Amino acid sequence: MIIVTLLYIGFIFGHSATPAVYSSAESSWVTEWVNGFFQAIGLAFVRFSEGFIRKAAHFGEYTGLGILFVISLSRYPFFAGKNRWRLIPAGFFVACIDEGIQYFTPGRNASMADVLLDTCGVLFGVLVCTAVLRIAKHRNGKA
Repeated sequence: MIIVTLLYIGFIFGHSATPAVYSSAESSWVTEWVNGFFQAIGLAFVRFSEGFIRKAAHFGEYTGLGILFVISLSRYPFFAGKNRWRLIPAGFFVACIDEGIQYFTPGRNASMADVLLDTCGVLFGVLVCTAVLRIAKHRNGKA
């Protein structure tokens, strides 16, 4: 699972290395698709801005990273059990590198707000995955 996690981080970094013109086109397409979906199911009054979609993508990517961190790193004592909180600074570190990549990418900029949003995504992923694992453990009678 560590390899999957590293590939996922590479996917995140790859998106950050995409020049603004291509990134913006991708975000516009996703925004149109999401808004079209809500219109198609009769909820045309639900509309999202491209900025919201971009921020939701940041949060979603890093929620996935938090989940992968729990799955791949919790077997190591440094990150296991009550030490799982250490996954949050690891996510912060990845987010800082991610924004650093954007800083050097044509037309993109780095944002501390995005680092914080990304870190919140990791925290959310860690919390959700931890809760699911505890519920599963409890249901299997291993509480």
